[in-house]
Amino acid sequence: MINEKLDKKLLESLKENGFTESTELEQICIPKIKSGRDLLCIAGKDSGKSTTIVVSVLQRLKAELEDNPRAVIAVADKEQALEMKNEFSRLGEYTDLRVHTACDDEKIDAQKDKIYMGSDVVIGTAKRLNQIYTLYALNLGSVQIFAIDDADRVIKNLNYLQLDRLAQSLPKAQKVVFTTILTEWVERFADVFMNNQDIIEIDEKDDEPEHFV
Repeated sequence: MINEKLDKKLLESLKENGFTESTELEQICIPKIKSGRDLLCIAGKDSGKSTTIVVSVLQRLKAELEDNPRAVIAVADKEQALEMKNEFSRLGEYTDLRVHTACDDEKIDAQKDKIYMGSDVVIGTAKRLNQIYTLYALNLGSVQIFAIDDADRVIKNLNYLQLDRLAQSLPKAQKVVFTTILTEWVERFADVFMNNQDIIEIDEKDDEPEHFV
């Protein structure tokens, strides 16, 4: 069943959207993220990784606050960024959180202006997040949670320096990393930038319960 200790409005939103059960990953990881600890989770496709990030960020942020983002989420591509933004809109309909995307194949000036004018959550590719940060439009001073979804696709040779720079600017932010495979690059990132992280590995099952997405 859904964790009844979630924020009341978030819990109502999940139930209104027909979510009555959570995956093993969601059951284990959402409380750990809520506790504030760094988390490295290795789990298969369709295990609920993206939804765990969305629910955890909604639980943490709750409502609009000032102009600087409090959550930054790195994803592999534009499609994944838009899917996650849509999930924020669907499950966080009761909030006034400002969620923006920053992807490689969109006009950077429009993205930069939206983020600079006020954002609570920024979802983007490593390259574009770093570009906007370089242009002084992505203020990382208020970030509470830095998440990477499908890290085996995001953290690669060409992207590592991009994420390295972002992570170096977020020494106090909680790091949450979800990956399907524990690659050399993911392991390196965890060793360098994560603090006493909990490591969770979820075995793939043929009979996964219905999950949020």
